[in-house]
Amino acid sequence: MGTGSKSSHASYAVGPTTASEADDVVAEAPAEPMSDEEVQAKADLLVAMNLMEEIADPPFAVDPEDEVPTDPVERYDLFVGQVEQAQEAIEKLKEAGASDEEIEAHTKALKAQTLAYLNSLDEDDLREIAEAKGFEHPALVGLSGKGQHPLVHWLDPAYPGDIPSKAKIQAAALDRYNELLAGKTVGGMTLADLHEIEGTEPPVSGGAWKATPDEVASSAQAVTASIDAWNEAKKTYGPQSQEQRAEALHTMLAAEQKLASADCPELGADLAKAKAEAKSAVDEALNHTYVHAKDVQPLVQQALASGQLSETEAMHLGGHQLVALMRPGTPESEVQSLKALAAKRQEQLANLDAGYAAHVAMAPGGDQPLNLPPAGDLGAPQAIAAWAKNAGDVRDMQTDVNAWYAYTQQGGASDTPYAEHPALGPGKYLHPGDLTSDFKSWAAKQKLSDLRTVAGELGMDNNAKATRAQVQNYIAASFNKKYDQQAIKDKVNADVAKKEAAKAAKAAAAAAPSTKPDGGLASDEAVQALASKVPAKGSGSAAKPAAPAAKPVKAPKPGSFNANVQAMMAAVQHAKATNQDLPARVDAKEVASWTFGAGTTASHLGGIHAKTIHAAPDGSPWMFKADHNHGGALGHTEAAASQILALSGVPSVPVYHHKTKDGTAGSVQPLLQGAKPFTSSPSQWTQTQVDTIVRSHVGSWLISDHDGYQDNWLQTPSGGLVQIDHGQSYKFFGADKLSVNYDPNGVTPIHQKLYQAALSGGLANGVKINPAAAHPVIKKFESMPDAQLRSVLHSTAYEGAKSGVAWVPQMRSRAAKALKIPQSQVTHDQIATAFLDHAVERKNNLRENFSDFFVQQLGLPSGASLKHGGGS
Repeated sequence: MGTGSKSSHASYAVGPTTASEADDVVAEAPAEPMSDEEVQAKADLLVAMNLMEEIADPPFAVDPEDEVPTDPVERYDLFVGQVEQAQEAIEKLKEAGASDEEIEAHTKALKAQTLAYLNSLDEDDLREIAEAKGFEHPALVGLSGKGQHPLVHWLDPAYPGDIPSKAKIQAAALDRYNELLAGKTVGGMTLADLHEIEGTEPPVSGGAWKATPDEVASSAQAVTASIDAWNEAKKTYGPQSQEQRAEALHTMLAAEQKLASADCPELGADLAKAKAEAKSAVDEALNHTYVHAKDVQPLVQQALASGQLSETEAMHLGGHQLVALMRPGTPESEVQSLKALAAKRQEQLANLDAGYAAHVAMAPGGDQPLNLPPAGDLGAPQAIAAWAKNAGDVRDMQTDVNAWYAYTQQGGASDTPYAEHPALGPGKYLHPGDLTSDFKSWAAKQKLSDLRTVAGELGMDNNAKATRAQVQNYIAASFNKKYDQQAIKDKVNADVAKKEAAKAAKAAAAAAPSTKPDGGLASDEAVQALASKVPAKGSGSAAKPAAPAAKPVKAPKPGSFNANVQAMMAAVQHAKATNQDLPARVDAKEVASWTFGAGTTASHLGGIHAKTIHAAPDGSPWMFKADHNHGGALGHTEAAASQILALSGVPSVPVYHHKTKDGTAGSVQPLLQGAKPFTSSPSQWTQTQVDTIVRSHVGSWLISDHDGYQDNWLQTPSGGLVQIDHGQSYKFFGADKLSVNYDPNGVTPIHQKLYQAALSGGLANGVKINPAAAHPVIKKFESMPDAQLRSVLHSTAYEGAKSGVAWVPQMRSRAAKALKIPQSQVTHDQIATAFLDHAVERKNNLRENFSDFFVQQLGLPSGASLKHGGGS
């Protein structure tokens, strides 16, 4: 059905409809009988709402007379006509005695439908309609590109056209036009740019209003008078003082704005001088006083309504900063800096709220003991370590946020400043000393072996030799700066060294010097050093005996607390199963000193690079991949990729750059013993396996590895899952895309297979993509200093640039653009620098990129929480 005159002859049901028929647009009819007037009003309302839907999303029209106009203004006029019909029907329902609840429901439904229609229009359509309806300079609103476009509200026919919020949007556009007239830029636009967009000629002069010399002088005097009034208002006290200060501030800024937008060609350079003097005088008046949050509250509310300030800016900046954003003479660089600061503070506050909520669940405070689980419980070491690290983070965030929160609108102008942010309230600050005391009281009841496991989760690699006091202090160092974790580890090593010195001396004296006839093999000392770090043959890398079958338990309800706990335990078990089967990471310098035995070809392992299998000094099998084309640059790359993944906790086989005796460079890595191909289809994957693939995808994107197809995934003997062969890392760097459909090798990486299965309903019942699974890896990468990433990738960048690996053309282009020179003039060092810059940029954008990926490509709204530190 169309929207022409024929619609009046159509028939409509007036009885109750199903949700699918009416989409819950019209409120449900009451059970008691309706009057004829009420029935007719409901019918009229339903007709109008149906027609509004068809205008917003027109069906195919058989009859040309029923076609909805394609012109946005004509279509908007038709839509407004139906909104007015709906509003009349609602008024008739009210007159017919419908309840207030029903009227409210119909009104909300109407507003929801108008909002949906206007939000479906693009910016060009909104501007065209607004201009046709009398809005002046519509291109000057909605410049941030964030949130709802202000013209959506201004055009919304569900609200009266003369309400203050709509007037303020027009006022904001006019204020910005005045700034353009004064010679400023707005959102990167000049006055000429705006008139080109509008298709009109700019005014001859740059002023917003034509002023005579006397009027300019009068405006300058008004600025002086307003400054005097502001200085007097600052001295006032009592109940009305805040209101007087706010009014005086508003008057002073308005007077400055008026003079700044004046045009008087007769004055010539004297006009610019008068404006500059006025700005300097206002600067002086503001710089020598404290601008309280309540002083700017009325101005902020006005700027919010007009779109001049965003909610983020209004709520997270102090008085002086907000005034700077609203003044016409503030340099654009300062404006952008303040906006970035507001966004940063918003993220700080969101992280603090989330961290504090997690903390008090384990540490309620007061006289209550810690609510930590027994350290020996399955999954408890990880949870306790996460709590300790979070406690330190919360303490630091409280310090940072307290430095500015009280000066903001939510902290200094609100009557309930801590209602939404309890971590900042009185008595809520985390005291490291008290928390350490509570922790040690709890720790005294735990087994030392379990506490050592917790310390290991926090990076204590010599925890097995540490005393109870050392372990407790090491954990407490996460939130108490009285202790230093590195110093504690050094003390443990020193204590152990003292105890073992005598044993080592005895062993050295008793051992007769020996040499091996084959100079190509490692010495006995090297073998012993390796044996202390690499699991012995038949253990560690070999398959473990199967554990006894667990007693069957009743499956918990999906989404329940028990289900979440079981999911967490499964994830912990999976991580342990993977990590215990992976070969231990050995110091790269030590591996470089080894000489491996003669190799045998390993074509059965697949891949595009030639491989050989060699025996390490302890006899374990290692694989060598020669890099004949790039002199070992690819060996550096795969080794760096392996190290980066390990730093983030993504399971990976350790890889090392290596040169053979004949000088052939490449990479060498231990083989994963007892593993089998991961051949199951997505419909058979468990939630834990899906979460593992999601986490691995974050690491693969960071190292630009798009070769993770199913043959490159192995299931370890204990049931873990690990991706191998990162030999193509960074191959497509700079040209690749974080996309469900990006597949440069044509082999369908396993994460793509997962996402495609999820989109098509091909995963097992109850198994889903969980964006929160990516959060721990993203957080780990974010905690990695930029300098550390550059250091790990240094050889990859510089050796790759010299040898002309696959990513060089992309980085040469980036370097040329950054340096504004021809590509032919870009040096190898500049290419390497561009590579490292892009790698750091990718690391620092992981959170935003994956949040957008989950929301926009996979349709998972929960992915948006990643932008605010959401990992739950």
